[in-house]
Order: sequence, then C-alpha cells, then structure tokens
Amino acid sequence: KKKKKKKKKKKFVPATTEKASVAKDGTTKLLVRLDDGLGVETVLIPHASLPRTTLCVSTQVGCDRGCNFCATGTLGLTRNLTASEIAAQFFLALEYLRKENVPQNSKKPLSNVVMMGMGDAGINCINAAQAAAILTDQERFGLAKSKCTISTVGPSPEAFMALAVAPCMLAWSLHSPNDELRRLLVPTHTIYSTVQLRQALIDALLTRPAARSRTLMVAATLIAGINDSDDDARHLAHFVGPLVDACVKLNVDLIPVNPVAHAPHFHRPSTQRLRAFAHVVKLHEPRVHVALRVTRGDDENAACGQLLVADSHSRLHRQNLRRLSSSHALPGTGEVITRTTSTS
Repeated sequence: KKKKKKKKKKKFVPATTEKASVAKDGTTKLLVRLDDGLGVETVLIPHASLPRTTLCVSTQVGCDRGCNFCATGTLGLTRNLTASEIAAQFFLALEYLRKENVPQNSKKPLSNVVMMGMGDAGINCINAAQAAAILTDQERFGLAKSKCTISTVGPSPEAFMALAVAPCMLAWSLHSPNDELRRLLVPTHTIYSTVQLRQALIDALLTRPAARSRTLMVAATLIAGINDSDDDARHLAHFVGPLVDACVKLNVDLIPVNPVAHAPHFHRPSTQRLRAFAHVVKLHEPRVHVALRVTRGDDENAACGQLLVADSHSRLHRQNLRRLSSSHALPGTGEVITRTTSTS
C-alpha cells in the first residue's frame, strides 16, 4: 500500500520574528522575516509612565516616497505587504511579549497600533484598510477603531479617499505646507499641491459618517534651520485651519528629526525651539491639540525615520544612497531655499 502523503499545514502567520533589539528606554524593534525571505521592522513602544504600549507596524518592504530625513526612503520600494502580513506584525508582537514575559497591561498588552513604520500606507491603501479591519474586528484582535491609525504622506487625492473607508483614524505626514519646501523634504511631492491634497483630505473625512472617526493627526518632522522657525509654525497653523473645520478633533504631532546616516546635516531643533514652535501653532490656531513627540528607541535605530532592513534589497539601497549623496537639492548642502508666501 502506498503511503498517503501528508498535507502540509497552512501557516497561520505569514511571517516570523528573526531578531529583537531592545533600547535603553524599553522600546523594542523586531526584525520580521516574511515567507519570501524579505524583511521589515516593527516597533513596540512602551509609554514612559502609563501601562500601555503602542505598536508601529510596516506596510511595505522599503518605500518609494524618498523622504530625505528617513532611512527607509533610501531602500526604494520592493513590494507592498498583504493585509495578513501587516496584521501578522501585531500577532508576532503579542507573541514576543508573552515569550519574554515583558511586564504589560493584562487587559490590552498592545493598546495602540500605528501604521507608521516602513513604507507608506497611501501607496498600499487596500491592504492597509483591510489590515485595519482585521485589527479592529472584535472577534479577532479587538482593537478599538480609535486606537488604530493609518499614516500617509498623501500621494494623491485618491489615496485619501481610499483610506477613508478604513475603520481607524487617519494621519497626514505633511512636514511643511509650503510646496517648495515640502518638495525638498519629500521629493515625490510633485503632482498635487498641499492645498489640493488638503481639500482631498477634507472631502475624504466628510464621507465618514461617525463624527469621532473624523479625528485627524497632522505630523511635521522638524529639522533645525529648515522648517522649525516661528514663520513655519504660523504657516502650519493657518494651513490646518480648514482641516479643523472638517474635523471633530485635530492633533498636530511635532516630531524632532532623528539622526540617519545618509543625512548628517539634519539636526534636531533645541527643546526651547520645539516648545516655541508648538506655542506659535497653538497661538494662531487654538482649536488644535499640539503634541511634541518624545523620541524613543533611537539608540537602537528604532525611532521615527530610522527603520532600515537593507539585506534583501541592497542594490536599490546603494543606488539611492549614491543619488542622495550627490544631490544638490538637499537642504543643508549649500542651496539657498527661497521661501514663498504660505498657502492658507
């Protein structure tokens, strides 16, 4: 009698945790290996004083947005993650916490998820939205919709509209409302103006029936001498005004730039300058909530803008590093940036 071949069991999780790097402040970066051998990073960020942990997950292998202050942007884009691969990072993070006996809130070991890791969810809208649906499904991971956030630089009006259906909060990585300056920071910002993108985001938000789902975050990575002046703060405050009109709540998230090897000329503003910037934003648009992001995990390259897995796509990585090192369009390399009148 011929022996029946055993059917291979289908893997429940399409990824494994290959390595964990723990920073001094407890922030933990996981190297997640996908079934095809490619890798992404996901980061567990414990709150400094409260019993809660935020998980920052990746949505793509690499990224093609090319933000000049971001290490992931040097990789180029290899491929989108599937919804299952995005959600798998949450499962693997829970598994890590359990195996390592990390102290945690027993009710909700992971209290928040943000899609702010490697890649841009606005280029992978369908899978990002499906992943949010998985994570907020009460029969599966059970996150509250208000505890899941999808972030994008806003590559197009269509991207905002596609993400509007996701059962989660939205975040726009704006960095500067000034088109000329934004193009220097985000070189792929070429087709649509910030005003056009703002209107598209407003239109997308207004399709959401639940008032609470119209909470929005607008993020700006601040770089000393580039986009951290009082004028920059005033322009930002005036620019977000129409967004506030469409929102129930708008959070302005100010992120001090983190050091990356390819941009040694980018430096964090001083604490005094950051506080002054936040004060000016609040002064000119008192309806917004302004938060200064506390840097976490930078000693293990786990902070915002530092995620980098170069082993599976090293040729693209080298090509992009050569492009960046030879570029004369980068702020801080001698080019004079001419400020234009702010859009409002």
